[in-house]
Amino acid sequence: MDCETPAAPRANIVCVCPHEPLAASLTNTLRQCGYAVFNPDNARHADICLIDLRRSAVSTRKAKAMAAVLRRKSPESSMLFMVDPGLDPDVRAALRRYGEVAPAEEDLGHVAARCRQIIRLRNIAEETGERLKSLAALNRLVDFPIISAANSRARVLIAGAPGPAALSAINAVSVIAESCVCVLSAGQAMRALDHETFDCAIILPMKANDPLAALTKALRRHSRHAAMAVIQVADNMDALGVYAKQGARDFILKQDIIAELGPRAQLAARRVRLARSMAAFLRSCAGEGVRDPASGVFTTTFLAEHGARLCARADQTGRPLSMTLVELGGAKEFSRHALHQAARLIARVSRAEDIAARIAPNKFIVAYPATTLDDAVIAGKRIEGVLTNTAFRDKESARPFALTAKTLSAERVAGASIEETIATLLKTAREGAAVTPPLQQSPQ
Repeated sequence: MDCETPAAPRANIVCVCPHEPLAASLTNTLRQCGYAVFNPDNARHADICLIDLRRSAVSTRKAKAMAAVLRRKSPESSMLFMVDPGLDPDVRAALRRYGEVAPAEEDLGHVAARCRQIIRLRNIAEETGERLKSLAALNRLVDFPIISAANSRARVLIAGAPGPAALSAINAVSVIAESCVCVLSAGQAMRALDHETFDCAIILPMKANDPLAALTKALRRHSRHAAMAVIQVADNMDALGVYAKQGARDFILKQDIIAELGPRAQLAARRVRLARSMAAFLRSCAGEGVRDPASGVFTTTFLAEHGARLCARADQTGRPLSMTLVELGGAKEFSRHALHQAARLIARVSRAEDIAARIAPNKFIVAYPATTLDDAVIAGKRIEGVLTNTAFRDKESARPFALTAKTLSAERVAGASIEETIATLLKTAREGAAVTPPLQQSPQ
């Protein structure tokens, strides 16, 4: 059940494309992914400024001037240049001084995947800054890890069949890597990941039925390796869209391994280390009035302070802010130990940049910055599935039991406060169906 609120795009992307047929294809691809596309005149609240340089005479000076104009209109936006695959490596290296560079032809699935990764990293960095402000504004004793990235050289994993591409990759990363582990199969890659932590993984071109095709998606879903950078090497442009559907977010052509793989892997490793440090801060920040020591979720005091900051940020940038109300069934019949277990599960299922807080003995609020209502509904259903399919145990009794959970998601209306949005969720929940009592038998 969802509150009827105006739908918002996942992100705002400004496109600069001189060729009309290419602009139409690019706009359709981005809109199918849930992004709103604007012209350069409306770049004030842009999340990404996408400059299409395909089928054009590329000049570093011209690209710099275009990026400077967009940067003045939207200082916080990221730059992404789309270029032809055969562009000179020196020109691509010059363009990377101002933003990301992605080769593209007709299929643009990998460009949309790259935009998604850029926005995710932006959201983590932005939430880190906002949460630091909220912790300072509480004026209480807080505890959090230092946000820092190690200066040591990168640790790289190369997975794929032996051949010219593997030799080129090894030679390219040996200059910047502290250690480089090469494996031939997905099984060997998982064993290497169990024994060592890597900053970057490079997946070489593979066949359609190769188990390595599922390695990228498996790494995204693994809590330990989700932040690791994965660079997918492709034989040609047609394979980029296929790899994007398999979960890849960063790509490089086989013909560009020698010229670009080393600097790309080094930059990706630095970003990963900083992203890991920020995610550790977001999950570990605690203190008096910040987190409940027993359950690990945020307190209402911190939710009120940080929620006001999130609402102000959403109004300033025009990005959506969605929330999910999680209501547990039969909370009064069970001990606090079971409720604390459920709270820890909610915090574990949520992303590092999400805010999970307890507002009642059996009610929790999860705030999703820069997230649309549709994505919040999916996240709420994930929380609901985890809670209803988990066996809980009381300290007094060894018999397992189950809790029921009901989720309700809504997108914040522009100008509304955090209290008004939560009040709307609670009112809608009261008017809806009652929470069913918990199961008394052990879950299967």
